[in-house]
Amino acid sequence: MTTSLRVLAFLALAVPSVPGAQSDDPPVGKAPLLLQESFELTAPGQAPRGFQKQGEVGVVDGVAFSGRRSLRIEAAANGPRRITMRGDILKQLGGQHWGRLFFKVQLPSPVPANGVIHSTLVAGSAKSPIDKVEIEVRPLDTVMNAQNQHQYLYNVQPNGRAEFGKGGGYNHAYTDEWTMAEWYVDHATQTYRLFINQKEVKDVAFSKGKGMFKDSEIPDVFESMSFGWNNYQNAGAGFVAWIDDIALSKDRVGPRGIVPTKKRS
Repeated sequence: MTTSLRVLAFLALAVPSVPGAQSDDPPVGKAPLLLQESFELTAPGQAPRGFQKQGEVGVVDGVAFSGRRSLRIEAAANGPRRITMRGDILKQLGGQHWGRLFFKVQLPSPVPANGVIHSTLVAGSAKSPIDKVEIEVRPLDTVMNAQNQHQYLYNVQPNGRAEFGKGGGYNHAYTDEWTMAEWYVDHATQTYRLFINQKEVKDVAFSKGKGMFKDSEIPDVFESMSFGWNNYQNAGAGFVAWIDDIALSKDRVGPRGIVPTKKRS
């Protein structure tokens, strides 16, 4: 995270929505779940079939939102601990999809040593619709301040150009309870939306319109999609977190694909 973006994000206590951003609450859809990963069929310590792991991350038994297994992200001062997929699913999704996952963080979480800690939970690699350079699009991204409050943000890191993003208010806190995150991206309208526990985070939403790629650069297809944790500043002892029940679809996912359980771990 560059100094300029870090300062911008830290000061963005309330960024208004871009005019034209959608305000409706779309219903859960019926399109197939092109990805449905609950980790139940993966041995502890491993990554699910079709994913490559990077850093200290693996499936664990006995902690889950549904079933018995989830993906555990181990502590590290910084750097990626994540699993990455490529292939036909992303081609089918193209430039428009809904994503959903559940996450929780071990408390107490690290305290920023130098102002903020920028952490990415979901990232997609692609080519920019502007100049075809490699970009990483981060639809589930956070920046935590020294008061242990974090903002959500949409963030893009182009290769060889300055990163950019749109951040919301610092009015969220990591929790050791399961949190449902949903995101929506659409290349055709350059639209981004984020929902946390089924409530929209409106101050990060935007809808720029056809061909309006500046400060959005949502691609027409993703080359890869990564899930896990990547923090860019030193987090000391580091974050420990869990992710479960990842899903991708052309329609809103919501709680689809979840087997109800009476007790969450």
